[in-house]
Amino acid sequence: MRFSDLESYLAQTPLAPLWVITGEEPLLMLEAADLLRAKAREEGATEREVLNASAIWDWSKLPESCTAMSLFGDKKIVELRLASPRPGVKGTQALTDIASMPLDGVTLVVTIPYDWSLKKAAWYKALTANAEVVECNSVSARELPSWFAARLAKKNLKAEPAALKILSDRCEGNLLAAAQEVLKLAYLFPEGSVITEEAVTDSVRDVARFDVENLLEAMFAGDAAKSLRIVENLNAAGESIPSFMWMITEELRMTLKFRAAIDNGSDRNSALRQAGVWGDRSARITRAAGRLNTRKLSSALLLCADIDKISKGLTVPNRDTDPWIEIAALAAFVAS
Repeated sequence: MRFSDLESYLAQTPLAPLWVITGEEPLLMLEAADLLRAKAREEGATEREVLNASAIWDWSKLPESCTAMSLFGDKKIVELRLASPRPGVKGTQALTDIASMPLDGVTLVVTIPYDWSLKKAAWYKALTANAEVVECNSVSARELPSWFAARLAKKNLKAEPAALKILSDRCEGNLLAAAQEVLKLAYLFPEGSVITEEAVTDSVRDVARFDVENLLEAMFAGDAAKSLRIVENLNAAGESIPSFMWMITEELRMTLKFRAAIDNGSDRNSALRQAGVWGDRSARITRAAGRLNTRKLSSALLLCADIDKISKGLTVPNRDTDPWIEIAALAAFVAS
């Protein structure tokens, strides 16, 4: 289930003995564990045990903790926090075994950091086959205004649509800071207040964080202003240019191949296969190819090659010596 469904689910359903929490958003993972912990207390759990596990951890402690009776003979909650999605040979065996072990009077909550390969692992499939799974995925830019509105409503506050947009723009990609801004607004304004655009402008600082995926989304969607803001953010954060430029170059190359295939009469699905495009990239590349012709895409790839040279200290005629200026030019060129 999604994190957003967890609270209503727990309000209607008794706590299952085995839970798995995973996802890309640490704040939501922490809050999911908080909700399960509170539900366990409601159902009589008086003891809590926290286990921090890694590949070199003593995995014999897991079944011991899940079978040992509470000191007072009451219910117990055990929280197993994995340091990584690769628990090692002993860890995978222990997690596979615990999935089929009867949990009498014990609620086990396993928290696992997200990794793209996690759902393919045999031990994860065995563990989740008998567990309730809470997926704590990132909140997208499109979902953020609604997320803020719901958070503020819990504090008996409302915000103007323009205020929600500013909140979202200033906190995108940084959900922990976003939650802190909601708390700050709750301290600043009495219950029942309607928070205005001016109030948010004055009280909320810009704490947005972006990565190359955000940059690609903005560039390929044709949002030049946001693209330039993300480039500035990446520069300020000290991102290494080679660590993300290859991704931009690769996606532009795929888009060029896709557009060329379309121009040659291929249908969309065939063109995507020819370009080596799959998954979430498909919609983004299709959208970009709809407004970027092969000539412009080829020019963008030439600029990528020049940026690579400049970032390595080489001089390129008619280009700035600062690679970040040329990256901003590339972002604006593709997005325009």
